[in-house]
Amino acid sequence: MHWQDTQIAVVEHGGRFFALNGWNDEYFDRCWECSSKDGKKFDSIVGDETYRIWHDENGVRLEPNCFGAKESTEYMYKVLVPYSGAANSLSGEILRAVLCIENKESRIDGAIKFLENHIDDSATLELLEFIKNGDDSKFAELKSRIESDIYSKFLANEFIDNYEDFENLAD
Repeated sequence: MHWQDTQIAVVEHGGRFFALNGWNDEYFDRCWECSSKDGKKFDSIVGDETYRIWHDENGVRLEPNCFGAKESTEYMYKVLVPYSGAANSLSGEILRAVLCIENKESRIDGAIKFLENHIDDSATLELLEFIKNGDDSKFAELKSRIESDIYSKFLANEFIDNYEDFENLAD
């Protein structure tokens, strides 16, 4: 079983299903609960909690992540941005695209196209135009605007499923 037909495995624990994400050589530290409509494809996030999952002599173990006083933006990134591959939520994929631009990765053109297709705010799109034209001077402002918008959606528990990988939009 896989999350949205990607290579993120799903494990059952106590009659609930969890998408495994964020392997750190000891445990998966950014897992989320998921459900399905057809019993095969896991296509919905259940709640906004993330979990730590590992296997030991007692079987599959699970505990909720408790981020305590960690910075809220860092927590948002941990919940929404997957360890690898496309994000399961639109907000997560937007953050992935921003990180791609920030890290000057090879598929920046796909990230820019994805953002152009999924951002409605004209001021943010104007900032993105600078990046598109090779001017990084407005990147910090662009990132801040996008993070603020996504964080407000994150707090409101607004998740929109994502079915697109911005890397596929690269030339």
